[in-house]
Amino acid sequence: MRDPSQHILFVATEFDAPGMRPYARQIINALWQSGDKVLIVSRYGSDEHFFPDIPADGITWIDYPTSLTGKAIFRFYPKRVLKAIDEIIETHSISLIFSLTEELILSRHINLLQQRVQVLYTVHDATFHDYKSRSPIRWLKNRLIIARPQRLMLERTLTQVTNSHQQINLIKERFPYHKVHYFPFPSLVNDDIINGRKTVDELRGVDDGYILFFGTLHLYKGVHLLYDAYHDHPELQNRGLVIAGTGSLYFARRANEGNVTIINRFVDDSELGDLFGRASVVVYPYTSATQSGVTSIASYFGKPMVLSDLPFFKETCPDREPGVEFFTHGDANALAQAIIRSTGTPATTRDLYQRLYSPGALRDALDNILASFH
Repeated sequence: MRDPSQHILFVATEFDAPGMRPYARQIINALWQSGDKVLIVSRYGSDEHFFPDIPADGITWIDYPTSLTGKAIFRFYPKRVLKAIDEIIETHSISLIFSLTEELILSRHINLLQQRVQVLYTVHDATFHDYKSRSPIRWLKNRLIIARPQRLMLERTLTQVTNSHQQINLIKERFPYHKVHYFPFPSLVNDDIINGRKTVDELRGVDDGYILFFGTLHLYKGVHLLYDAYHDHPELQNRGLVIAGTGSLYFARRANEGNVTIINRFVDDSELGDLFGRASVVVYPYTSATQSGVTSIASYFGKPMVLSDLPFFKETCPDREPGVEFFTHGDANALAQAIIRSTGTPATTRDLYQRLYSPGALRDALDNILASFH
């Protein structure tokens, strides 16, 4: 149990970035104790129902700017965030800032901040992911507002946590003077997912038992491999293929897509019970991965999974795990064969969820890390 005198400021300035909201919520709700404070930057205003056990005055909500000029200024000089952090440190005996969502807007200011109070920084991506963009302007923007600040935060923060042993090794090789800790990736399953009963409109008329990909559509997630493998292997086409998530459809689509359903929008948490519940297998064909909680959702629903053989997935799901099939990443033929094996001998992955994503295991691991700051 953490010392009651150790007060933490939890910071989530990228709260609305893909995957960050449930990640930050799980950690804050697991660790918060009296005297702690939370600072969140959101595009959608305050929403205290995310944190049912935290009093309203324990959370500072800051609205993300809406104008183009305001966004640009905020990215390089987030005056309201810096002022709020200063006030919270000065008035609430904060001994540690726990940065949860990369905090790219603080890359120019993190050195000064670390001189005032200890910072524990969560490393999500020790290497920049591949993002395919047809627009040179978008490509440049990704590198200016994501890749460069990401690299600076990684270089400048001295004490870090990550959910990947591979990332720990990479960070220690590049920055041997950093202190890096490991804790298990928190479950992305929340009450809205557990209690959700909303049906997915686009699945009306779609037969149950489909092959499912769910997530943002980025090049490194390998959605193009799944799409091509499905079309190039007729033995897969007795089942539907459902690709669901936001992002650009960056891959070339076939003239005759056959039994393919693409849900290119934000899928609400309350819809995931319907989306996952009707699938026969969930596929994550990533070509690169640093860390991810996607396996928590599929395993919560007990669904068989097909995963690329990247180190992070191999760390998360040991060999011969019931209901899990691996394939050689980047190999569409191997992907097709793994899907065939998975649908031929289906097994539940619910035991995996119970073992890996226990709230108690998360809390104990983080408490041990926090104890090192005394």
